Amino acid sequence: MSDRLAIPGPDTAWATVCFRVASTGGLLRDDGLDGQSSFVAWRSDTAHGPALVRSDRLLSSAGQHAHPYSSPCPHAPGPLPCDVHLWVDADSPDRTELMKHADALVSRVPLPPERAHRRVREMLADHSGCLAAAVPDTTTMCVVGIRGRVGAVSFVRLDRGGADAPLSPHAVVSVVHAWVVSGGSPRALRSIAPMPRR
Repeated sequence: MSDRLAIPGPDTAWATVCFRVASTGGLLRDDGLDGQSSFVAWRSDTAHGPALVRSDRLLSSAGQHAHPYSSPCPHAPGPLPCDVHLWVDADSPDRTELMKHADALVSRVPLPPERAHRRVREMLADHSGCLAAAVPDTTTMCVVGIRGRVGAVSFVRLDRGGADAPLSPHAVVSVVHAWVVSGGSPRALRSIAPMPRR
């Protein structure tokens, strides 16, 4: 691991990502958003827009139905479908059982770029049902890997989109996961950045 401290946050959550279109060019409002929700700006080769990213913590680790899905999205469908998936902190010893069911894995320990790439490959190799993994990088935003159809790992090359501070790896991997399951090419996604609250 790294000498740097891990990024704080929950160790597992249901993530909901809703891509939005700002057709009027007006500001997005965050009415009703709680501390676990935020807007991000995404940009691809051919389009750009905002997305709402929400994390709903799992309530309990006991019982068959202890982890219900998050509540449905309260808005009309957009051009890209909303995505709900489970992400788990891969460094949390208490979540080993949940890692078998994770759609996305996250490490909160920043690593140098080469080690971050290696860690992403290891996480995806060890969890065959997982589509995406992210590790914070000590020089950029974070390293995000996607498992391809034949199991090969490809890396999404993102920039900060002009933001001074990077997003958490949880938010980044959630947007990338939503982008890929909605049919987007990982190579086409260029940046994910925080949007200020209005």
